[in-house]
Amino acid sequence: MDFDSLSIPGMAQAIAKGETTSRQLVEFYLGRIAENNERINAIVQQPERAQLLEQADEADRRVAARLPLGPLHGVPITIKDVCHVEGFKMSCGMPEWHGPASVFDATVVQRLRQAGALILGITNVPELCMSFETENFLYGRTRNPFDLSRTPGGSSGGEAAAIAAGCSPGGLGSDAGGSLRIPAHFNGVCGLKLTQGRVPLTGQYPVNGTGLIHMTSAYGVMGRYVDDIKTLGYLIAGSDGHDPDTVDVPFEDDLEIGQIRVALFHELPGVAVRPSVLYAMDKVAELLQPVVRSVSQACPEGMDLACDSLWNIFLSGGDGGRAWDKFLPGLGREQLSPCLEGLVRASRETELSVDQFKADLAYINTFRRGLSWFFREHDVLVCPVFPDVAFKPGESLEGRARYSYVFPFSLSGSPVVVVPVGFDPDLGLPIGIQIVGPHWKEERILALAKVLESRLAGWRRASSGAGDYGS
Repeated sequence: MDFDSLSIPGMAQAIAKGETTSRQLVEFYLGRIAENNERINAIVQQPERAQLLEQADEADRRVAARLPLGPLHGVPITIKDVCHVEGFKMSCGMPEWHGPASVFDATVVQRLRQAGALILGITNVPELCMSFETENFLYGRTRNPFDLSRTPGGSSGGEAAAIAAGCSPGGLGSDAGGSLRIPAHFNGVCGLKLTQGRVPLTGQYPVNGTGLIHMTSAYGVMGRYVDDIKTLGYLIAGSDGHDPDTVDVPFEDDLEIGQIRVALFHELPGVAVRPSVLYAMDKVAELLQPVVRSVSQACPEGMDLACDSLWNIFLSGGDGGRAWDKFLPGLGREQLSPCLEGLVRASRETELSVDQFKADLAYINTFRRGLSWFFREHDVLVCPVFPDVAFKPGESLEGRARYSYVFPFSLSGSPVVVVPVGFDPDLGLPIGIQIVGPHWKEERILALAKVLESRLAGWRRASSGAGDYGS
């Protein structure tokens, strides 16, 4: 059976029908990891092989006994090192936090296990999950499987690289400022950042919902196909009685594809866009034109100001690095990984007045309100994730305006899907686009992503080489 061609729900159905077994599926992915993971360093913790195979055998015994099965029954998945997973060590890329194994699951992990998933491994992140590159002193650097000299992005870089290389069918990531969307674009996989407040953050770093980053933090899911992220995303949603910022909103949408009004843009002030990304956007517009109600060029106001505001939040309020100066001595070491050191250096070079920082916080609400009005005239927004393909290590802080496509939709808390649409013809690196929707309209953006997936290149395993933009 060709497991690469099966979606995650397709795998669960095949197991339930007896067309394959969970053990066969697990052994397939263990073989892929043994073949590919050493060169990309994406999966950094794994369970004991015998233990995982016993879990797979138990899943198969449930099928044989005709017991009730969950929607992920017997399917192995991976989890970003950003939350508690029972039996694994949560570190967020920090050697100092690499202590005893967790004794409980974060709510989202618990829900995936209850649906029948098996934990194949934990994927790498940058230190504190605070970089668009994935590297730390605990596990080392993760590499992009399409080009080992380039980064898979961050902070969900390990998760994206594992899926791109075929070492995992999908799993859990997170996004506070593009941390899931940029890796999805860099690695040619699908990603879904759910509406802020739809998924509980219980068991995630930062702990107890503390800090300014909590305002934009959201769990997300990654996979090879749109059906993967839809299945995983729906399973982790809903309040858990612990995170007070999570609400229960049903997944539903009353719009057919032919009714959707698409706003599309790719130009932002001061941002140079790679020709292949422009071509991808033009191709997307061309393909959508005959199947949706309308496609128009339109961009929400204030994208550049939203980007600046989130940079100031990431730099601890532009306090001249004082927050970092208080935090770093407690680590007991003098050196940070290069990617985090760059962020700390930028923080020390940036100091804002209290009035300016208050203005930045106020602008969050201004932008959110403006985007809400924007979505009264348009049903979805399509734009690049990033103006270029995957960059090389050390380049994440070169040109902050490049993040103007992702930062605003973290501030707004909007749901966003990333879907691969092609490859750069010169470098052979993947290109994805993002589809942004109004709050609680995941169904709408997933439906549009499904249309593009069926007409464009879609997921292709990194070792199989790059392709064109489809027919």
